Amino acid sequence: MTTSATKGGRPGRIALITLGFLCAGSGIAQAEETALSIQAVPARWAVVDGDDEKFREHHWMKDGVVGGVRDLSASRVFPNGVSLEAQGHARVGQNDLESSVSLEKEGIGFARFDYSQFRKYYDGTGGTYHYFTTLQSNETDRDLTLDIGKIGLETGLTLQGGPELAFEYGREFKGGAKPRLTWTAVKEGTTVRNIGPSWQEIDERVDHFAVKAGHEIAGFSVGAKQEWEFTRSELLREERNISTTSTASDKKIRRQDQAPEADLLTTTLNAQRNFLNERLFLSGAYRFAHMENREFETIIETNEAGVQTNFSNPKQIQNARADNDYNTHTWVSGLTASPWKWLTLGTKMKAELIRRESNSSYPADASPNSTGGSTPNGVIDQNVVSLTENKAVRWGEGLSLRFTGLPRSALYAEAELEQSRVRLNEDRKDLLGPNAGETFNRYTVANVDRRTFTVGGQSSPRPFLSGTLHLRHRYHNNDYDDQRETDSTGTTARSAFVDGQRTTTNELAARLAWKPKAWIQPSVRYQLRGDKFATAAENEPVVKTDMLSNIVTGDLTLQPCRDLLTTFSFSRQMAVVTTPARYGPAAGGYTPPFHADVNTWLASADYAVRDNLTLTGSFQYSRAANFNDFGQDGLPLGADYGQLDATAGFRWACREGASLGLEYGFYHYQANSNADSGDYAAHVVWLEASKKF
Repeated sequence: MTTSATKGGRPGRIALITLGFLCAGSGIAQAEETALSIQAVPARWAVVDGDDEKFREHHWMKDGVVGGVRDLSASRVFPNGVSLEAQGHARVGQNDLESSVSLEKEGIGFARFDYSQFRKYYDGTGGTYHYFTTLQSNETDRDLTLDIGKIGLETGLTLQGGPELAFEYGREFKGGAKPRLTWTAVKEGTTVRNIGPSWQEIDERVDHFAVKAGHEIAGFSVGAKQEWEFTRSELLREERNISTTSTASDKKIRRQDQAPEADLLTTTLNAQRNFLNERLFLSGAYRFAHMENREFETIIETNEAGVQTNFSNPKQIQNARADNDYNTHTWVSGLTASPWKWLTLGTKMKAELIRRESNSSYPADASPNSTGGSTPNGVIDQNVVSLTENKAVRWGEGLSLRFTGLPRSALYAEAELEQSRVRLNEDRKDLLGPNAGETFNRYTVANVDRRTFTVGGQSSPRPFLSGTLHLRHRYHNNDYDDQRETDSTGTTARSAFVDGQRTTTNELAARLAWKPKAWIQPSVRYQLRGDKFATAAENEPVVKTDMLSNIVTGDLTLQPCRDLLTTFSFSRQMAVVTTPARYGPAAGGYTPPFHADVNTWLASADYAVRDNLTLTGSFQYSRAANFNDFGQDGLPLGADYGQLDATAGFRWACREGASLGLEYGFYHYQANSNADSGDYAAHVVWLEASKKF
């Protein structure tokens, strides 16, 4: 799959042409005394020794030579009151482009155009299992990069005394390939571990149109917006098993081709007004949304030679399709009151009605499915059809309070509640085959309860001392009540096999800063987050999983003299995930908690040697040492690596409004080879130049 975004085709040309007009226009405007500033990077040279893909992913930086304009800006106010602003940048070789132009005249109207595109890099390496001798780690043969961008155009009228009218058009696009976490089976001898990498090719575009209007009527600011959005995607995923054996079943290749589409129409109406000299603010809005979406899917499984083959549990799906029709009506309102200057109260409410109807067909060539390795016969002998109807009613309430009656302090509290009642009818049947396991029906009513409570404050009891504290509690409970489901004597199929799920999250964040002297300021921060998950399945005990994260950070800012500014920081992040597998039997079942503790040191300095010469430097080092060699029964667990980023450079103001800069960076990553792969050492040099006119 090749896209214009991937090759820097039409969107890339649009950006370069726009940037060219900016340069030309700025030059013309210069004669009219337009402000112009340009900052260029004539060259950035990166040399990577080791895993260049991991280097790109970590730093969003391409190896080799890259150059271009880092920032170009121009502005002009014409005698007739029209103002023009333009800016942009273009880094050739890295597909990092941006440009924007704004033209406006107060009391008349405006026109704005913007374009941006950047490239995101990925590492195609899978997992590591150091007990393998030849297949310890594996990597895809694809260049995994994703180009992401958008184009926007907005124009409108702002005639004095009349309504504000505007039209918008935008396109967002993605093109390229990225890795997925559906790791495939890797077999060496008789041992199998799911550490093989997989990837997905993406070609996605979203077109958005909108018409907006706003006016003031009887003291109310009212607005309306009509939007249309069209999404089209083409996705191709490849999952390839890897093996040292010659058995065809050990080298399965699965390709999943998907084409989701969606058309969305939304209508929004809103109104708001201040009362009692802005002590009371009232707002309300209504939103209607209608979405039609469909998806097509084909899954082909082949052997290493590319011959379609039915392995165990075959997936030979031909032209599967799913359709959805989705409607929502949403009402929201808010009220903010300030009876005194030191107290602000806020309330908000929401009501929502949702209706969804969907159907799907899943035609498969599953014959002969009893003898793995047989060639499919090309005949669709199984077609599972599903019909689903979904209705939901949702309410939400919110209350907030802000109190500033204490000297040099502010306290706040918030509560948000949401209740939902969801009804689901589902019927599924295999129309062609005698596959009773694919036939079921159910009617389920789910009651969903969500609550969030937040309290916090900030205080500065002394000019040299300040602190903040933030506490949040989240509670989310899903209670499923199966009113009707398939009789277990007719089939073993169960769509509604979960009875309920409860999630609880507690968060704490605190910061204390002290400034005993003007040249020194230490501070300390603490962040805590704990998540608990409890899931209940039919006739099974409750499954509990915990995740706990603690982060402690100390910062120190020093300015011993006017020309030297330094900062230092140390952060320790402690994270652990515990699953029920921790309590399983040691032989093949026990899985210890996953630890992800990381220590990070940072330092930076900025020293003005002379008025026109400044030296800069930065240092960052992260160390994780959590390797848990549990490879005999499962996979080794725990992040274990060291990562160093260091830079040094100077900026020289060679003349008024002009400067030159040179910077060198060293980047190093080294992992415990028993837990990870992909070490690298990189040297990067930047040459910069800037000029203001």
